[in-house]
Amino acid sequence: MAAQPISKPVPTQRNPLGNLYRNSIPIYVFKEVLAEIIDYSERDMTRERGGFLLGGLHRDRCLYIEIRHFLPAEAAQSRAATLTFTHDTWATLNRQVEQNFQEELVVGWHHTHPGFGVFLSGYDLFIHRNFFDQPWQVALVVDPKRHEFGFFQWRDARVKDCGFFTADRSAAGVK
Repeated sequence: MAAQPISKPVPTQRNPLGNLYRNSIPIYVFKEVLAEIIDYSERDMTRERGGFLLGGLHRDRCLYIEIRHFLPAEAAQSRAATLTFTHDTWATLNRQVEQNFQEELVVGWHHTHPGFGVFLSGYDLFIHRNFFDQPWQVALVVDPKRHEFGFFQWRDARVKDCGFFTADRSAAGVK
């Protein structure tokens, strides 16, 4: 998918959460969306859960990613330490985007590691490399038992941890 950035002012320039790196694309996630993801992640701490991050790729003084929506991964196969996106998962995602979020890009994915910490396993890296391979696509890992979460993104041809900013929907001009 060759997404072209849309010109739009950065929604906020407050202090980042985590480390920002010079050669990374800044991530802005709406506070309401982050709260929704954390709530979803805490609903079942016995197995991994996941979903998709929707938003846009924008340009102001630099490229940035804006995460505006979260869609749970329906029909995903889930166990204590694995999450598999099935054909039905992808079909449901595509249908939901087509019906309700036509202007949005799938800017990344989310999954939980209940009690295991925040990292990307070898299998997680496989998913990211094969299904979220654009330089602007990110991963969010939540450990709901430890109350930890973190973003990962492409940097220097590898998927690495990164910081992010939170944004207010009203400050970003989004309803």
